[in-house]
Parts: sequence; structure tokens; C-alpha cells
Amino acid sequence: MVFNSLEFLVFFAIVLGVYYGAVPASWERARKIVLVVASYAFYGSWNPIFTLLLLASTVLDFWVGLRLGSETRPTPRRWLLGLSLLGNLGMLGFFKYGGFVREQWLAVESLAGWGDAVAQPWSIVLPVGISFYTFQTLSYAIDVYRGVQKPTRSLLDFAVFVSFFPQLVAGPIVRSTDFLPQLDKRPPVTGTDVEEGLVRIFFGLVKKVVFADTLGAYVDAVFGDLPLYGGANLLLAIYAYAFQIYFDFSGYSDIAIGTARLFGFRLCENFDRPYIAANPREFWQRWHISLSSWLRDYLYISLGGNRGTPRRTYINLGLTMLLGGLWHGASWNFVVWGAIHGAWLAAHRYWTRDGSTRDERWIWLKRFATFHMVCAAWVFFRAATLSDAVLFFSRLGAGGWVAQEATNLAVLFVVLGAALHLGPSPIALHQRYRALPAPLQGVGYAAVAVLVFLFSPSEGRFIYFQF
Repeated sequence: MVFNSLEFLVFFAIVLGVYYGAVPASWERARKIVLVVASYAFYGSWNPIFTLLLLASTVLDFWVGLRLGSETRPTPRRWLLGLSLLGNLGMLGFFKYGGFVREQWLAVESLAGWGDAVAQPWSIVLPVGISFYTFQTLSYAIDVYRGVQKPTRSLLDFAVFVSFFPQLVAGPIVRSTDFLPQLDKRPPVTGTDVEEGLVRIFFGLVKKVVFADTLGAYVDAVFGDLPLYGGANLLLAIYAYAFQIYFDFSGYSDIAIGTARLFGFRLCENFDRPYIAANPREFWQRWHISLSSWLRDYLYISLGGNRGTPRRTYINLGLTMLLGGLWHGASWNFVVWGAIHGAWLAAHRYWTRDGSTRDERWIWLKRFATFHMVCAAWVFFRAATLSDAVLFFSRLGAGGWVAQEATNLAVLFVVLGAALHLGPSPIALHQRYRALPAPLQGVGYAAVAVLVFLFSPSEGRFIYFQF
């Protein structure tokens, strides 16, 4: 069940109707139950058996949080946190990386002449969204351990926090310190909440259906048959994929934020025009903000952050981004992608170690260079294998130009994507749309409905569903 589908529209309408129509506002506990049941139904629409993993992660960290709240001795507290780490990362490791590790071991056996030459890798189905909700529950246990979050004594509240369906499978990764207080005493949903929520959903669907899926058609064609295309086509594919993944993922985040707003919840922002960043540090402050801040607060700082020697700080940056790359998937491509960003962040920190401020005279040159460095790294993120990525770069110097309808559309939407980054901020665009007369807004909503349900029959999944 994906956001850009008729199935989700019917599901969402039913849940919203039950939440507000069938359950009185005074029955706050009943409304929370509605959200949990709806969220498990939403997650189970992919594979019902995997709801047990969601339940296991919820029960584990709820129990760990309670025990941490009552335990004062350092050693037992460390064991409790270790249990949360083992449970969440063990589950994530088995389903996400078990097959990959097995493949590497079989490759080593083959090279060394060991074992059965016909042994097959494991076939493990990756539960959708497992990287997101395991990080979310794990952050709660760490926050309770650190003393920045009081353990909740309501399993129902914690289940809502973990399973809340708008952001369950692709974020934003919500912190318990931000979400749980909203369950204690939420103000009634106002007309402004409804209006802003609908606008966010509207912009998110436009990003996904109009921009991301159109660009994706060209990107898939090029990466699917690299020898057919010349260097100019491949260069366009780099830009096309950069904007495809941005519109696809930020579109999902917009829909999640808007949907949550209709229930009265506020989720964190996840994107802020990342391609106008002037350096790698700023890029990660604008791209997938909930993940980059998670990696900073729970991994980079845990490794020592910048509290040690400069050399140790560079190593911590590299390790953080290397593991951040692996978070996206069990593939050497993601390892290389993370390593590129880690090395780049370390190099940037070295160059700015004297604390020099940004020179505004060179800001556009820095933005240009940062954008192209990000785009180059995206090739490893998108290519199916490392050999495909190498082939891609090797063909950038090839001649020829394949002109197709998809090519022309890709050029158009790359230009539009750049314009949207260089123009007003998304918040300003949302406010301008809300300022339009109601009839014009209605026309906009109707147009999006037509695009989604008539011109997007494939109901393509969002890119980050695979992570």
C-alpha cells in the first residue's frame, strides 16, 4: 500500500473517518488504539508476518525503557542497553545483511576452493521499513539510558510512537522526545492544521508522481542499458537521478508530514533544498535530516565525535558515513557511497580546521562544486553493481546522443528541479499556495488526483521503501 494509490486513499479516508467520526474526542485512549490497529494493518499490507517484527521491537524497547528507568547501577544499565542494541541491530542485521554476508562468504569459499561449489546464497525477504523503525525504537532506549527521556509507562503510547503509519516505512525518523509529549495532551486539530496538511500532501504527490516518476523513466532506461547511450545522455542521467531521488524521498516526507498533521501530530522536517548546499556538512544538514541527525547524535558522538585528536575526529566522520552508507543497503555500492561522503566530510573539516567562515564571494562556485560532488556519488548509489558504476563513468567521454521523449522530459524536469532549489523555499511555496483563493486550490487538488489515479496506474513504490 503506497501513498500514491487508490488503495491508500480509501484506507486513509476510513481511518480518518473512524478516528474523528466514530470515536468521541474524549476517548483519547480509543483514538490511540485506532491508530495502532490502522498502522499494523498498513504495515501488514506488504507482508502480515512482518508485523511480528514490529511488535517485537516495540515490546523489547518498551520493557528496556521501563527497566532503565528503575535501575541505577551502571553495569545493569549497560547490559539493558546492550540488550536493546542486540535485539534491534541483530534483527536488522539478519534480515538486511544476512544474505549479503552469506554471498561474500561463498565468494571467499569459491576463490579458496573450499566447501560446496554449488551452494546457494540465502534468500531473505527484507521487511519494508525495518531500517526506520529499528532506529526509532533504538533511539528511545539510548535516550532513556542517557537520561534525556523519561521512560513512558504506557505501552499503548509507545506502540503509537513506533508504528504511526504515515512515517513508518520511510521516515522521517521520529524522536521519542518530540513525539511522545504530543500523546499526553494534543490540542484539537484546527482549520489551519487541515489546510497545511492538505497542502503538504498535495506538494508531496506532485513531487512523486509528476517529477520523480517522470525522471525515473529516463534514469531506468539509461542505467538499464548503459552501452546504448552516449556521454551526454549519461551526464543527463546523473542530474536526472539526483532530482529523482530528491523529489521521490522529499515527496514521501511531505505526504507523511501532511498526513500526520491531519491527525494532529507534527513531524520533523526532513529536507531543506539540499542541492544549494555549499559544502558536505551543509548538505547533510539539508538532506534526510532525521537520519543525518540520528547518525550524529547516536553514532558519531558515541564514537567520540570531535572530543579526541583531529585524526580521531576524521576517523569518526569516516566510520559514521561508512555505516550510514551500509544503513541504506547490503551492497558494496553503498559502502563506496558512504566512504566517499565520509572522506569528503573529513577533508572539509581539515580544510576548515582554523574556523574560517564561509566567503560569500565564492558561494555559488562552492554550491556548484558541492552539487556535482553529490551527483557523482549518486552514481554508486543508483548503479546495480560496482562494475556498472565503473562502466558508467568510463562512458561519460563517449560520443552520441539518443533523443527520445523521455530524454526531453528529463531535461525539462531537471531544469525545473534546479529552479525550485534556486527559487523560494518550500515553506514559502506552501504559504503562497495557501494564499490562493479556495476555488483555485480546489482545482490544484483535483489536478493532482487526476495525475495520481489516472496517469500513474503503476503506483510506483518510493525509492526509500527498499531501505
